[in-house]
Amino acid sequence: MNKSKIYVEKMVIPTYTESPREEMPVFPENRNHQGMFGRPYPNKIITFAQRDERVDKEYTVVRLENDYIEVIVLPEIGGRVFGAKDKKTGYEFLYRQHVIKPALIGDYGSWISGGVEFNWPFHHRPSGFAPVDFMTEEEPDGTVVCWLSEHEPVDRTKGLVGIALSPDHAYFETRVRLTNRTPMRHPFLWWANGAVHINENYQFFFPHDVTNVYYHDKVSRSGFPNAEGYTINSLDCTNNPVDISWLKNIPDANSFFACASEYDFFGGYDHGKKAGVVHVANHHVSPGKKMFTWGNNQLSKSWEDILTDKDGPYCELMAGSYTDDQPDFSWLEPYETKEFKEYWYPIEEINVPDFANLDCAVHFGEKTLNLISTTDLGKVKVVCSCGGKEFLNKEVTLKTLEPIEVKWKKPEGYITIVITDESGKVVLEYEDLKPDTLKIPPLRTRIGSAYDIDSADELYLAGVHVEQYRFNTQQPDVFWEEALKRNPNHANSLIALGRYHYMMMNFEKAKAYLEKAIKVLTKHNTHPESGNVYYLYATVLEALGDYKKAYGFYYKAAWSDDSVAKAAGKLGAL
Repeated sequence: MNKSKIYVEKMVIPTYTESPREEMPVFPENRNHQGMFGRPYPNKIITFAQRDERVDKEYTVVRLENDYIEVIVLPEIGGRVFGAKDKKTGYEFLYRQHVIKPALIGDYGSWISGGVEFNWPFHHRPSGFAPVDFMTEEEPDGTVVCWLSEHEPVDRTKGLVGIALSPDHAYFETRVRLTNRTPMRHPFLWWANGAVHINENYQFFFPHDVTNVYYHDKVSRSGFPNAEGYTINSLDCTNNPVDISWLKNIPDANSFFACASEYDFFGGYDHGKKAGVVHVANHHVSPGKKMFTWGNNQLSKSWEDILTDKDGPYCELMAGSYTDDQPDFSWLEPYETKEFKEYWYPIEEINVPDFANLDCAVHFGEKTLNLISTTDLGKVKVVCSCGGKEFLNKEVTLKTLEPIEVKWKKPEGYITIVITDESGKVVLEYEDLKPDTLKIPPLRTRIGSAYDIDSADELYLAGVHVEQYRFNTQQPDVFWEEALKRNPNHANSLIALGRYHYMMMNFEKAKAYLEKAIKVLTKHNTHPESGNVYYLYATVLEALGDYKKAYGFYYKAAWSDDSVAKAAGKLGAL
């Protein structure tokens, strides 16, 4: 083939049809979805998953392929990756469904398992079962891209995802661009939810410096891979140590979020099929590494029957960007765009990698060093040392997805490996260090009642947390109003309430809070250190129709570096 190709095709998939959406508005303020509010209004939701009607339905799919892998994208259902296959072995390195069988897991109802689901601004996103716009293109170097675009229905921010496949690499790339189109900041997270086929031989892996894992919301934790002396969710390992990297050892549904890692990879490996998958992303931007399983009991079998007809069990290998737990949110500021990339590729024969990057993966066996590369690297030099002494220096040839093994006797101690190509460029460098088992992450401190918090500053920060984490049991304004009872001139709380009431469309209330905030902040300093209060005040004035005055305050906001970009954008629109 010698180049990547992209096709827009029709695919017939057996489909369980959706039940009708609720016509009456649904307003619940405390509806729980993945540990945060799930209020759907004004969108219509599905409240019943029917199982009486299955039809053959024709879908538009986008297929990308090169000599090594094939990727199928399904724009009609959330723009998800529907499947990914190693063409040489036929191994589906992402879980491929052969039926569309929606269950009530998504925020607005319908959700399907399999492939890669893109989640934002929170997990199991509201539009996960909705169609997205798509287009295809070919770049000058032969890379093909399927672009997927949507305006999500909660905050109306824009998500753009490009699934890219180059001619010369056995990985597919996910290019993500998230844009806040609105004048207010919004909390968001991004999780790429990759599903994989599992069985009793399946093991998931984190980098070796991950010695502890969290549960959701960091409410419990455990050692990793050996969970000993802990209880994480319902898995009690206080007396019996369990290697939780093996899916067969996890009886109940559970989630494991890796503690902070200095490495960019994680994935899973089927020891029976001798094949697996690696995910790679910049850990400074994409620190989240997670495994979710339904477990091994009757409940998990029930969920298998709910979600598929014949494709069997799966687990989720999930990659988080600007987040490391669920719920765990960052901010997307007004008119801000964040961009990042992620990669997925198959491996075979090498066993669980001790290290992986975008070029290759390596396993330190007792008798062999095992390598596999994602592109043709040609002749490379492999140099290994232990305790400062070189014990292996060998030249090998690395071809795309062709595993090789180098005979050795693995030494006692921690190994350093450096692989260089013929030009001297380093394609892999890794030092195996002693795991820091004392790196135990703290658990999250729960926020109680506003009346039990002492200071106005603490109340303000508690309100920010409630707002940012989209609490379904508490509202942020309660904390900020209580802060003003303690200190009527608490500027941060005045600003927060101004923003809050703007978003609630209580514009006159918002105006009053922001006018008082400006008065407090300019008591001594004519020009506050932040222009945000002027930006918010101008936004409220614009909403009230006072465009001339709003124009002046947008200019005032543009004096400050922290608000110049968003204010200048508004000046151009007025």
